[in-house]
Amino acid sequence: MTDDHRLLPIGELSRASGLTVSALRFYDRQGVLTPAAVDPATGYRRYSPAHVHDARLIAGMRRIGLPLAEMTAVQESLPDTAAAEDLLTAHLRRLEDGLSDARREVARLTGLLAGPRHAPVEIRVGAAALARALDGVRYAASSDPDYPMLCAVLLEPHPDGVRLVATDRYRLAVAEVEGAPGGHDEGSMSLLPTALADQVRRALWETPRTTGEERTVHVTLRISPARFSATLPGGAVVDGDCLDLDFPDYRRLLHDPGSTRVTSTQVPVADILAGLSGRAERHVHLDRTGVTDATGLLLDRAFLWEAASTLGEGYAVLPAEGEIAPLALRDLDGQLVSLLMPVQPDVAP
Repeated sequence: MTDDHRLLPIGELSRASGLTVSALRFYDRQGVLTPAAVDPATGYRRYSPAHVHDARLIAGMRRIGLPLAEMTAVQESLPDTAAAEDLLTAHLRRLEDGLSDARREVARLTGLLAGPRHAPVEIRVGAAALARALDGVRYAASSDPDYPMLCAVLLEPHPDGVRLVATDRYRLAVAEVEGAPGGHDEGSMSLLPTALADQVRRALWETPRTTGEERTVHVTLRISPARFSATLPGGAVVDGDCLDLDFPDYRRLLHDPGSTRVTSTQVPVADILAGLSGRAERHVHLDRTGVTDATGLLLDRAFLWEAASTLGEGYAVLPAEGEIAPLALRDLDGQLVSLLMPVQPDVAP
């Protein structure tokens, strides 16, 4: 039986926790912090001394913007503090990603405000590495005229060089190329129409791989929202206008491989390619054993073949059972190379 003499009035809990009385009532209605007793006549709430700790925890989670469902998950995970800390750390990672996205967007907006005066970013990269990167993402670019911003390859600086991205909404391909000097501002980018991207690809593959002294052949890129150019060895230049369109924010899909749970199922790319060999159906299933006839994640066969054959070596990470998420393909170093959206079973033949 509850000792009413030891129960705290809602106002006292409010002062002890930093939560307003209205917030405490809200969390009661949501089942997050239920009072020890409620007066049936007045509806007045009273709390146990143990609720002070719970309320302070909720106040802290509220201050960092933790969603209500995750507040509940943190509380339900206790007394397993490690699980609770994992949930808080995951939220912190999302906040940090959001701040990085905001910084990039502010840098991009600053460039738009500057207009033509915005100086392009100049980066020197290996010709062969850039050619491989373009080949590694070009297959995922769209050809749908209803989505002109996707009929392109995004090329943008990152701290270690340049990143290339292409997507048609059903798959996404990412490649990174080391460049010099490092530490580039990530606000600048070039959205290359596929015709320009293909022109650069052809020029790169026609460029000799090495010099007479067996040194790597480099290409100098000039990246800006309005104009892109690649200066090849010997002085030849491939350049063109960039698309003045907004490319989707792909960064939230790029997860740190270290965050992948150890229980995730990994399927070697070699097994996928072997399983796809000789198949002609439109859709295939993929599970921990590889390509199957009737179980596992349903995928477009052609899309899976293109992504796997482009990667060559590495592994695919299957979503957890019951999770609605894309198939992630990673290289041998664990870097994300491609994402494939699953197919709804009701559209399968």
